[in-house]
This record gives sequence, structure tokens and C-alpha cells, in this order.
Amino acid sequence: MIGVAGALMLLAADVGLVPAPQRPNVVGIAAGVDGSTMTLSLLAGRSLRRLSKRRAFVSGSFDLPMAQPDFGDWRLRAGFRMEVARWKGLALPVRLDGTVRMLTNRSVRALGLGTELTVAPGWYARRWFAGAELAWDQGWGAHLRHSDAYRRVVYQDVQDGWVRLPGRTLRYGARVGGLPVSWLEIWLRAGYEQHGRFDQIAPPLYAIVGTSVRF
Repeated sequence: MIGVAGALMLLAADVGLVPAPQRPNVVGIAAGVDGSTMTLSLLAGRSLRRLSKRRAFVSGSFDLPMAQPDFGDWRLRAGFRMEVARWKGLALPVRLDGTVRMLTNRSVRALGLGTELTVAPGWYARRWFAGAELAWDQGWGAHLRHSDAYRRVVYQDVQDGWVRLPGRTLRYGARVGGLPVSWLEIWLRAGYEQHGRFDQIAPPLYAIVGTSVRF
């Protein structure tokens, strides 16, 4: 079960252009399709003035599936983004997040811990951007708690507890967006996902659109 949970990754809201020091705070929302899952994501973040030349940004997001949002399935993400290289408009932003996931169904309740590393090389101008998106979303451990129904019908002696490396996703795609006005950003991300042996369960495509307000 947790292998499927590791494969069905939830896409998170983000920003394309890091907010300027004049408006360092961001709140945003995004929605899209991740495999067979419709996802809603809420974002809050802030640019770091002391690292403004590196366009550093810290943020967190809370993600829910849209089909049946019951808070039994969710993801919480928090992390740090910074440009590691820039030449004129060409830039290489790198983002590292810690993630916590919850999956609940009739068989098991699973709490997973992981990381997500994203590299997004591209052209980042003052008011618009376009680039590639390469991401490695890795689950490092998950705690499983099986239901009484699972023990009764499937396997009576199943053990609860922690398992290692419950799942991963590799993501290859593109992102594009811009600022129609100085305080509002709109963006689109889309591409291909590799879930390993779970590709037959989760269609290997994703697309998500989002917007954020700066203040």
C-alpha cells in the first residue's frame, strides 16, 4: 500500500520568480492533475533580504486531493530555494524540501517522511520566466498502521511499524509564467513522471496551474 502512496505524489504550489525585496511575502494557490489525482495546494513564503542577490526564498505548502478532501490524505512541504548560478537572464534555481505525507484507506494508515530536490534551469527575466523542471521526490521512511479489517481478511499477523524507502518519483517537465502586474504571478507546470513499477497504476503525466500574490 505505501508503495502506491509513494508513487502518487502530490504536486505543490510554488513561485516562478522570487519576490523582490519591496514585496517579500507570498501567498498562493494551485490546482492540477498529478497522475490520476486532482490536487489543490496552498502556499505561503517569503524572500530573504540578506540573500537577495541569490534570490533566496523559503516557503511551505499544504496539499490535498480534490476528489474527496477528508484530511485523511495530505502532504505538508517546507523548504528553501536559491539560485546557484546566473548569467544575464539564464539562471539555475535549486530547491530542497522536507515532506510529510499521510495516506489513509480501509487497509492502512501510513505516515511518510521524505525529501524533494528540484532543479529548474531556464530564463528568468524581471517579469517572466520559462525553463525546464527536474525533480527527485524520495520517500525515506513510512510508519504503517494496519486496520482490523485488513488483519481479518488479508493477513492476521501483519506487523505495524516503520518501513524504509517506501517510494519515489522522478519528474521531467517545463514551467512558464510571469507577472501581468507587479503583485500577481501566474504560472503553468507540466511534464512526465516516472514512478518505477507503479507507472501502471498512476498515469505518468502531470499538469498544474497556479497563481500567487506578493505583498
